[in-house]
Amino acid sequence: MSDSHLPSPLVSICIPAYNAEATLGETLEAVLAQDYPHLDIVVSDNQSTDGTKAVVERYAARGVRYCWHAEGRPVWAAAMPHYIGGFANWNFVLTQGRGDYLCLFHSDDLYEPTIVRQQVAVMQAHPNVGAVFTRMRMIGEDSRPIRMGISKLPDVVSERVPLAFPTLLNAVLAHANFLPAPSVMLRRSVVEQIGGFDERHFLTSADLELWLRIAYQGYELAIIDQPLLKYRISQRQFGGQYNKLRTTLADMFGVLDHYLSQPDVQAVVQPQSLALYQVQRAIDHVLCAMNLLAQGKVAEARVLLQQAMYIRYFITALKHPRLLARLILGACFWVSLRLGLGTLLGRLVYRSYQRDLQRRRQPLNR
Repeated sequence: MSDSHLPSPLVSICIPAYNAEATLGETLEAVLAQDYPHLDIVVSDNQSTDGTKAVVERYAARGVRYCWHAEGRPVWAAAMPHYIGGFANWNFVLTQGRGDYLCLFHSDDLYEPTIVRQQVAVMQAHPNVGAVFTRMRMIGEDSRPIRMGISKLPDVVSERVPLAFPTLLNAVLAHANFLPAPSVMLRRSVVEQIGGFDERHFLTSADLELWLRIAYQGYELAIIDQPLLKYRISQRQFGGQYNKLRTTLADMFGVLDHYLSQPDVQAVVQPQSLALYQVQRAIDHVLCAMNLLAQGKVAEARVLLQQAMYIRYFITALKHPRLLARLILGACFWVSLRLGLGTLLGRLVYRSYQRDLQRRRQPLNR
């Protein structure tokens, strides 16, 4: 019997939600418009205080299930004032899905009608693939495309399907995280074997750690080179607020340092990827220093900039204009500190940076 005559596997669309009343209905409409017929749709409400439950109940007759994630702040997060607890709900909603494949779709994003069908096709064609992702198109709060455009894949990734751990690791080291969590389809058997998101140890980058863990355990990852996810950029997103205020290294570096500390992983790291990773760290120091300078914390900013101003970083970045420009910005901060103008320049650049973010969030010209 050919694959085309096999029964379609059940796919669970698992949607974690928190105060999602404004967008959840549109998300559910996009999910219900999928051209794949065998769906199980479940929304897990993470203690919302708005009308999230009422929105889901309106879709009950169309097969959408509602569940409630009632766990509060864990003991280990007692000293973390900004702890959100989103990953606990992600893990919970995955346990509520009944399908062989589990999609972790988000309550404020939209999905092209073919995303599930195409992901199932990849899973069936590649039995060793543990997770499938897609590219994403950025949209604004009004659901229109914005100037941020469409995400791109590193060449080394777009040319290889599926991806084994060495290729994936080196691509992430060189290009940061290009695997959008709201597009993922997971194989249930893989999740049951290796576990879920480890927020306790990897915080806001627990998603990246899980993707790497899947590959590290011998499975492969795949990415459909199409923007089948419409990723909503809004003021209320935690990620945007997190980066706006952040003065310490991004959690992503903790994930990658964890894997780089293991001898068997070190053996597959390519020197150029590691060099670019070190540049990415230096640039993140510059971003944190900018935030510190905007807050008038000159001494702390000086320490971070000192860690970023190494000639080898500039040499590595010569072939990467975007990275080089950010290192040059760091050098300007460093010089301004020497001249006693660090706080003034930091505040000016910070305002310019925020204006540019606002510009990129504007709808595309029609």
